[in-house]
Amino acid sequence: MNPCLYYKLLAFKPSIYPKAIIASRGDLPEMLINRLNNCRYIHFHLTVVSLSIARVCLLIPFLLIVCSLTQLAHAQVNAEINDTRIPSEQMTGSQRTLLWFDDSGPQDFTLRMLALSQDLGFAPHTFDAMNNESVLSQSESDERYCEIFIEMFNEISQHKGEDVRLTEEHLRKVSDAGQLAEMVDSIVPHHEQVKLLRTKIRQYQKLTAFIWPLFSNMSLSLGQRAPEVAKLRWMLTQLGDFPVKKSSGYRDAIFDVGLINAIKHFQQRHGLSVTGKLNEKTLLALNVSPSERIEQMRLTIFSWFQLPSDLPWRYVWVNLASFTLDVFEKDVSVLHMRVIVGKPLTPTPQMFTQLTQFTINPTWTPPVSIIFDELLPQNTIEPGYLASRGFELRKFVSGATSVIDVGQLSGQQVISYLSRYKLVQEPGHYNALGKFRFSIPNTEAIYLHDTPVKSLFNGLDRALSHGCVRLENAPGLLQYLMADQVKHHTSAITASLDNQRPRHFSLPEPLPVYLIYHTRWIDSNGVLQLRPDVYNLDKEM
Repeated sequence: MNPCLYYKLLAFKPSIYPKAIIASRGDLPEMLINRLNNCRYIHFHLTVVSLSIARVCLLIPFLLIVCSLTQLAHAQVNAEINDTRIPSEQMTGSQRTLLWFDDSGPQDFTLRMLALSQDLGFAPHTFDAMNNESVLSQSESDERYCEIFIEMFNEISQHKGEDVRLTEEHLRKVSDAGQLAEMVDSIVPHHEQVKLLRTKIRQYQKLTAFIWPLFSNMSLSLGQRAPEVAKLRWMLTQLGDFPVKKSSGYRDAIFDVGLINAIKHFQQRHGLSVTGKLNEKTLLALNVSPSERIEQMRLTIFSWFQLPSDLPWRYVWVNLASFTLDVFEKDVSVLHMRVIVGKPLTPTPQMFTQLTQFTINPTWTPPVSIIFDELLPQNTIEPGYLASRGFELRKFVSGATSVIDVGQLSGQQVISYLSRYKLVQEPGHYNALGKFRFSIPNTEAIYLHDTPVKSLFNGLDRALSHGCVRLENAPGLLQYLMADQVKHHTSAITASLDNQRPRHFSLPEPLPVYLIYHTRWIDSNGVLQLRPDVYNLDKEM
């Protein structure tokens, strides 16, 4: 049936038209009668449908009441749900409140957090926060940023020695309190070296795009031309050891004076012998890829996390890896000198302490290990050695000192006295502590001191002592202290310098001392300095 006709028939009144059709049936053609009878059949069904609709209409008010009650019940349940926070681990992407985004995209502190995570290796340096949404939704990106920050925060806290474990729930509470930006900015101490190392890491990240050349043993002479020379020139230019110049394919492959000077600069900043020659140690350092250097610089940044967030305005800084001591005032070195530190077998420990006292004309009481491993064997080889170096046996009894001359004693006799006496070296020319000792309280019997053997400071590897720190310029440190701390003792200090009697002086204000081990740092010229890992501490990290 034509649908249009069907809907027109719905408008017929079945109480009139069916009866008319039946009454006049004999007067109509059969075909028309059949069609009208069909209409009657339709009218019958329409009547049934109309009755059904009427019943439904009677139910509508009842259904509306039920729906209203249902909506009220749902509203009450939703209110209860809103009052109870869903644990973050149970939230779906649509339920999470975005921590790292606002209406305009990633927030400023988000970009700072991601830059830090890239510098420290928690996110790839190719990661682009602004374009990341083309791959992930904001909700997915926000969740990923939470994971990055939590991992980085916990790792840094561990290096700081803090017993803190950040979770997403804690992170959201910080965000709800409006303190997330502050938390991001406080995660790393604002030391100048940390900033400089991060900048240098970004420079080296650009170098990772290149295939880094590797050099084997080779001998080059002045004026020699070889393909390896061009590679070496390019490498030293990228590292900043050779000045950037316009490239010349022919001359770049010639080993000239400029390249020799670049090799010397490279050797100097790596703590190697400055020869300008490609010896074994120089080649090993050249073959370290930028990616490896980045990891080494990151280790140094992590070692900074172990230091206080804010260093005092004045302090003594001893870098055991570079064999140097500096006195800093407002992060500017006002006194610099070379030092000798402990051998790898007897390393100088890292520590944070204070310089509290100094002694002029100190005595030296060697530890048992040095007595038996060095002094007594040397006395056996060279009889009278102990006496010639100013050693004697001492014992304090009832405020008095009992002294025994070791000049006529054998090694065994000296050993027999050691249970009751101490072997002590008098002040003088041969005293191992020289003219000055600077006391820094600690549990390792470590102190800073002068030394009678000055020639050892000329060596590159100055890990030579039994653990204490020998100073190249101990009088310079004393003069620094006298200029500020002990002005009122100037005459007494001057008098003590003219004799050999021990004299102790306490500092009115203890001077902070940091004995640290940093094999990488940025110098005042912005140059990356590197030193051998003599204590193998970087490998342990």
